[in-house]
Amino acid sequence: MKNFSFKKNERLAKRPEFEKVMKEGKRKRVGRLFTVIFIPNELGRKRLGIIASKKVGNAVARNRVKRRIRETFRHIKHRIEPALDIVVISGKDMVPLPYRVIEKELSNALLTKR
Repeated sequence: MKNFSFKKNERLAKRPEFEKVMKEGKRKRVGRLFTVIFIPNELGRKRLGIIASKKVGNAVARNRVKRRIRETFRHIKHRIEPALDIVVISGKDMVPLPYRVIEKELSNALLTKR
């Protein structure tokens, strides 16, 4: 069985880590849903950072979006090659979408040829 956890060492937590990915990474815009920025790392593991600004909505909406992004990452991380640092910037249109649509769009953005 695959490991579907989301451990602390799989998170981008510090501002310099986010800034490096934002500055040097490759961007993919997925409609008005979200933007994915990624850069290969030498750590041998995938790491995820999420940005959900107040433009997305109130705290409930922002937290819901972040939970859905984390859940999607947990399910697709074993298929992502090579090891990447990933930042997902959520958009306002992501809030009402069902989980399956978010999973499909995020999977397409991360798993297609870069």
